[in-house]
Amino acid sequence: MVSTTSADLRVHNLVRLLRAVHDAGEPLTRADAARLLGIGRNTAGALAAELEAAALLHEVPAGATGRGRPTTSLLPHPAGPVAFAADLREDTWTLARIDLGGRLTELASGEHDRTPAVFAEIRAVTRRHADDRLAALGIAVAGPVRHGRHLHISHLGWDDVDLTEHLGDEWPTTVDNDARLAGLAEARRGALRGVGTALHFHIDFDIGGTLLLGGDPQRGAANIAGEFGHMPLTGSGLWCRCGVQGCWSLHVGTNALLRHVGQEAGYGRGRAAGLEILARAEAGDARAGRAVDDNAVALGHGLGALANALDPEVITLSGLGVELIRLRRDLIERSCAEKLMRFRRAEPPRILAGTVGETGPLRGAAELAFDTVLTPAWLQARSAAVH
Repeated sequence: MVSTTSADLRVHNLVRLLRAVHDAGEPLTRADAARLLGIGRNTAGALAAELEAAALLHEVPAGATGRGRPTTSLLPHPAGPVAFAADLREDTWTLARIDLGGRLTELASGEHDRTPAVFAEIRAVTRRHADDRLAALGIAVAGPVRHGRHLHISHLGWDDVDLTEHLGDEWPTTVDNDARLAGLAEARRGALRGVGTALHFHIDFDIGGTLLLGGDPQRGAANIAGEFGHMPLTGSGLWCRCGVQGCWSLHVGTNALLRHVGQEAGYGRGRAAGLEILARAEAGDARAGRAVDDNAVALGHGLGALANALDPEVITLSGLGVELIRLRRDLIERSCAEKLMRFRRAEPPRILAGTVGETGPLRGAAELAFDTVLTPAWLQARSAAVH
């Protein structure tokens, strides 16, 4: 935003302060906010007072930290905005509320019939839980969303589903790929805070990912960048339902585990069976152990190939990836190194388990929803409504 008047600058700084409190994830003192925003304490106090009058922030005395003037902590206002987030898996959905500042409360979950009718179901459940604090809805989906509205999930038979027909207009609604949103959550609230160039991969039935530059997931020309799972990174001859031969996703994730032990793989079933294979491998079952080994090797080989191309500082894993790295870290790192160019092997990218946890897609969806809220236009409308 280019501020051309003192009023523009004031609104700009109000948004910056509100964003700082949201991003901090823990109480931010007025003194901390002044330093973070590069403004004086008196200016920070005036901005905080204006946001409190708009029922967006609430100031409380901060604990004593030594000599000097006492300061206050800036907390989200109890009547302030919330975002709802839905994580739409191939077989289930979860709805949660996220407060300004990041506190997450799960509201409902269920199975669905694997048709786009699930969006109407999510809207209906949202309506039942919503009140006038709900500012926006974010939805994470297990597939690419072209131009932000055309959803493709080949393994569910969803080809070019026009989301405009399914989302309604009760609230501002954003929809994006689950792996990209999990990466966004790690960048804002997890292991990728402050990392300049990073790769994040979310592993469930298969693998998806995103490249993050300065904390921002890269979207590409049509908003569908990051389909790393559909690259032929392992030399496989298997055909993927996406129409490509040799996709990396055929060898990483729950479906690959099931296929390896002779069980039927298929999106929408088998998640519990996949977790059981991991547990059996940890307990010493040889066949399950080989299935996990194959997953780890394929994962590492793909990470090495992508590291050659994209040069990340850090690679993080979420979903099933957290368990894979816990059980087979050495094998993953060794397999990654095998595919790195020789000069890269002395300083390979760090491979870490994400710290946001299973709620990564939900939290990322909420962050995207809040991005539509924490703007000058929304703030001015909010202030006008309160007054």
